[in-house]
Amino acid sequence: METTPAVPTRQATPQRRLPVGAEVQTDGVHFRVWAPRHARVDVVLDPSGEEAPLERDEAGYFAGVVAGAGSGTLYRYRLDGGEAFPDPASRFQPEGPHGPSQVIDPSAFGWTDGAWRGLELAGQALY
Repeated sequence: METTPAVPTRQATPQRRLPVGAEVQTDGVHFRVWAPRHARVDVVLDPSGEEAPLERDEAGYFAGVVAGAGSGTLYRYRLDGGEAFPDPASRFQPEGPHGPSQVIDPSAFGWTDGAWRGLELAGQALY
């Protein structure tokens, strides 16, 4: 199925916590995947099927910001116009390992363990 990019993208230098995967930014989601043997990688949003091309760098990483995506967005990576695959650096696979990946924003979680001080080492067994 040949589609045109329906979701605006731009190459940016976002503040990332991890080197690859999908990370929520103020202007969308920054996607980054390493695919050095491929000439083209597109992000495919589920269930709409909208595609956004990612830009390749000299090290074989493909990256870009998709402004229409956010926390909870389902997506896959399409390699060289062929089959679409889940993100190998996905934080969540709600439909199993072969289904779409889901964008997760860990900074949005309301932590409730701020007063927890951990366990004493005395009496603990570490393997």
